[in-house]
Amino acid sequence: MADPAVDRTPDHPATADRSATADRSADTGTLTKTGAPAKAGPSAKAGPPSRNGAGRGSALLRRAGRTAAALPAVAVFLFLLAPLAVLALASLNSTSSLSFPPSGLSLRWYSEVLSSPDWLVSFRLSGVLVLLVVLTTVTIGTLAAYGLVRGDFPGRGLLSGLALAPLMVPEIIIGLGLLYYFQGLGLVNTLPGLWLAHSLVALPFVIRTVMVSAQALDPTLERAAATLGAGRARTFLTVTLPLLRPGILAGAVFAAVTSLGEVAVSALVSGSNTTTVPVRIFSAVQFQLDPSVAAVSTLLMLVSVLVLVAVDRFTNFSEVL
Repeated sequence: MADPAVDRTPDHPATADRSATADRSADTGTLTKTGAPAKAGPSAKAGPPSRNGAGRGSALLRRAGRTAAALPAVAVFLFLLAPLAVLALASLNSTSSLSFPPSGLSLRWYSEVLSSPDWLVSFRLSGVLVLLVVLTTVTIGTLAAYGLVRGDFPGRGLLSGLALAPLMVPEIIIGLGLLYYFQGLGLVNTLPGLWLAHSLVALPFVIRTVMVSAQALDPTLERAAATLGAGRARTFLTVTLPLLRPGILAGAVFAAVTSLGEVAVSALVSGSNTTTVPVRIFSAVQFQLDPSVAAVSTLLMLVSVLVLVAVDRFTNFSEVL
């Protein structure tokens, strides 16, 4: 007969499980209560291999790819801006020769240009022409572009092509045709002749930019204004024109820049009494090449940049470009 004091091993499975857990905890060198899971040792913390190195490598590859893709664009911009930078530095030359790099830095050529009666007359003439051309082309171009986009009449495609035709004709041919035409009207060497010639060259730019804004115009807004009692004129002035403002401003900037830099047409229809700034620059380059030409060109460039920045600050006209 078995002694009960000797045979004390319990047969209950839960007791056996607790004993096995205690044995495993003792093997790992940890002190745990019976039935509690043992804490993992340093060897138990080993997981999948770290991906930090691979992530840094892929990020560096992406950055290198973006840099390599941007290099051609940077090279193109530097190539386009290099002549302007050379021109601006040449205008500061202290000597009377138009050379680069300049032998010394001086503002004498700017003071000579701003104190020269001939240059001041050309500046005033070009300024008046810019104002007249912008007002004329913006008024005619806005109405024409809106009518071509929203109108429904026979020959609309033909009229659109005629309105944009000066963009595809060389300016020297336009200038030659205007020379013969203005001679019969007595408009050669006159301010009205230059006004009409510059307006003809700049008008397609205004029509094109306003057409872009007119095509994006939501017609339901105009119908909503009409249902609220607004007439056609009031709807156009209070609803349509504000929506066309980016295209109008972009067209005005293009017209101003075109008029300010027009040489081919101006050289043919102008004269001794109507010498614009570009024509005088062209004449100075032919006969007296000094840094004053670079100074005038730099001033015109600064004025153009300031106008573009000021207009873009108050409207999103760059979306139309």
